[in-house]
Amino acid sequence: MATITNRKLTLRHDHEKKTVLATVTCDVNFTTLELCQMKSCAAARHFKLKCQLWGEDSGLTGADDFLFTYGNSFFFPDGNPTATESRKFEVLLGEGVLDEDWGQDEVYGLLRLTNLGTLVEVKKKTNTVSHSF
Repeated sequence: MATITNRKLTLRHDHEKKTVLATVTCDVNFTTLELCQMKSCAAARHFKLKCQLWGEDSGLTGADDFLFTYGNSFFFPDGNPTATESRKFEVLLGEGVLDEDWGQDEVYGLLRLTNLGTLVEVKKKTNTVSHSF
C-alpha cells in the first residue's frame, strides 16, 4: 500500500492582518505494483489525497477538534506517474479558524490517501504546531 512520508505543517501568522498562511507538504510513495498499474491505466484515477487541519486536545474527552478541510484534492496518477510524488496544500485563513481553545492552540495536519479501487485509506498526521491565535 502507498505511504505518506515527510509530512510537515507550517503556520505563518500575520498578527496585523489577523491571518494565517497554513501550508502542509508531504511525499506520497507508491509500491512498484501500484506504479505499474498507474502507468498501464493512466486514464483512470487510482488514488485521492486530501488534507485537513485539526486542533489537538489532551483534555478529558481526548477528542481532537476539526478545524478546516483544504478545498483542493490531488488524484494519482498525474500526467507523469513516479514512485514518489511531492504535494503541497496551502491556504490563507482568518486566525479565528485555528483558535480552537483558550490560550495556546495545538494544530496539526491530517493527510488522507484513499485507494479508489479498494477504498482502503491511509491517514497520517503532520507535526503539531503550538501557537496562540
